[in-house]
Amino acid sequence: MQQVYSRENINNNNDVSIYKTISQRTAPATTTTTSYLEPLSRHATVASVISEQLKLPPQQEHKKSTFVQSVFNAMNVLIGVGILAFPLAFRYAGWLIGGTIFCFCAIGTNYTAKILARSLDAAPGASTYGDMGMAAFGERGRAFIGGLFYVELATMGVAMVTLLGDGLQALYPSLDFVTSRILCFCLMTPFEFLSLRKLSVASLFGIISCVLLMVIVLFDGLSKTTQPGSLWDPMETELLPSDPSRIPLSFGLMMAGFAGHAVFPAIYRDMENPKKYDQMVDITYVLTIAVYALMAVSGYLMFGSETMQEITQNLAVTEGYYKIFNSVALWLVVITPIAKFALIMNPLNVACELWIQAKPVIDRWLVSSSETVMQWKQTFFTATVRLSVTTILVYIAVVFPGFDRVMSLLGALFSFGISVIFPLMCYQRLYANSISVLRTCINVFILAIAISMAAVGTTWSFIPHA
Repeated sequence: MQQVYSRENINNNNDVSIYKTISQRTAPATTTTTSYLEPLSRHATVASVISEQLKLPPQQEHKKSTFVQSVFNAMNVLIGVGILAFPLAFRYAGWLIGGTIFCFCAIGTNYTAKILARSLDAAPGASTYGDMGMAAFGERGRAFIGGLFYVELATMGVAMVTLLGDGLQALYPSLDFVTSRILCFCLMTPFEFLSLRKLSVASLFGIISCVLLMVIVLFDGLSKTTQPGSLWDPMETELLPSDPSRIPLSFGLMMAGFAGHAVFPAIYRDMENPKKYDQMVDITYVLTIAVYALMAVSGYLMFGSETMQEITQNLAVTEGYYKIFNSVALWLVVITPIAKFALIMNPLNVACELWIQAKPVIDRWLVSSSETVMQWKQTFFTATVRLSVTTILVYIAVVFPGFDRVMSLLGALFSFGISVIFPLMCYQRLYANSISVLRTCINVFILAIAISMAAVGTTWSFIPHA
């Protein structure tokens, strides 16, 4: 049954109704490796892909999340490896402009996280980001979001490869650039063949590692009394940047840290008391902003104009620290991408497998044998696709080096779109006849700034030596 949304019944009052029917996926699971591909037969968001594959049988489904659990889940989504680049963002933009950008990203995404829930409420039964796009713009909106998410995942994969490669070079300085990326391929690939349930622990490890990194940076800064790398004797910093051409790169670097809106719909629908969603978002942002601000301010004060792409690179080359703590930090930088890469790549791999498997030649080849041979062919097909996808991403990481550039592109091109621009567009589309003129003006103002920052930041990410 095809999904159908009707916008004709949207009235001009505050109660916006959108009716739809949702197809029920009741096909029985098979013993082949294709069984888990079924949910991706439609355009899907990252959140819906992961949640669908983690779905438990009815008798084992977990209870909805409490308020505290929802806060933890939201922080888990927001706080990621982007935290490493916040000191660099302030180095590029200076205290004044950097602080302004930081506040805009934090306040703007906090606001859009809340209106995102309002947009979901406009479509009864909607539970994913893609559903919101479908309600507002029809199947084209859902298709656009699906494509955008998959390209974003590929960019995130490149960022993970770059981060891991830099971490390996920091631990083993004798490694050259290309060799470190080849090692990335060897270390990351095996995890792509583990089940999603086994990989889900990576998300818990991710937030723990990021907090530990922040603690280590603070400890290093307080344990050293002379610069560079000391909070007692800070390096020279700039109120306004001496090189304004670097400012656009800070747009994406900062926004990348606040890009969690793809999963917020799932968190909202999973809450025991959805009425406390706004309060949950506010508490999550207060805690997240505190973590990011501590890392950004401490890192920039400690290293000033010498701040590198990842703050851990500064820790690795600065004398006077307790080596054991910095070794822990570097190993966290190495382990986190290895664990998260497979989790991030899973929806992209499945999408590629479905797309290729839809080709008549491939489909006939997979099903034209006995069950045993068919299972062997499916395993070979899956391995070939996943190895190919990983190889392409590693190659891109070699051709497009620089963690700062990749994170800037990720933030400017994708995070602005997913976390600010598209939620505002959906909200305006769904509630255009029921919201005040003041609210409309605020939305248009935020939208204009976000589109401008996204366009400039994306362009600067591709300009060599900008």
